[in-house]
Amino acid sequence: MIRLATLADLDYVKHLANREGYAVGFVPSPAYEAAITGEKSGKRWSLTCNDRLWICEEAGDQVGFLLASFGAETRVTQIAVQEDARRLDRGLGLLDAAHAEGQARGIDGIRAGCADDLDSNAFWEAMGFTHYGTRLGVHYESKRESTRHVNVWRKNASQLWLPGNP
Repeated sequence: MIRLATLADLDYVKHLANREGYAVGFVPSPAYEAAITGEKSGKRWSLTCNDRLWICEEAGDQVGFLLASFGAETRVTQIAVQEDARRLDRGLGLLDAAHAEGQARGIDGIRAGCADDLDSNAFWEAMGFTHYGTRLGVHYESKRESTRHVNVWRKNASQLWLPGNP
């Protein structure tokens, strides 16, 4: 089951994000809170929150999450499925939720970044995304570039997207 996150999910999201930090990168806790409440705080935030956070559950237990932002295209900021729940369409369900939200907002394109040294690149390719290019990683808060290369994956309206089969 895929659902929007609540504040009660924050500990799980932070725990999984920390455990998978090498793969998903760092996002500060206030970003998760803003995606849940719709309220941003601090002087670096804009007044509008265009982020959403989804939880994937199996038999009532959380098994993954997806954080996305919405602008000119849907941008997957983080997606993580715990190791014992991978390869069972949980990531696909999370992507479907973000895509549906983007469609409801009139957004057709969806984009994600994946460090080029991760096996997760196979996930994006399997989901029908196109490798659009490579960039250097960027620190979430300082906006400084790192030396890690990140593959940019994109999918748009001209590519077939069926629920449950992006």
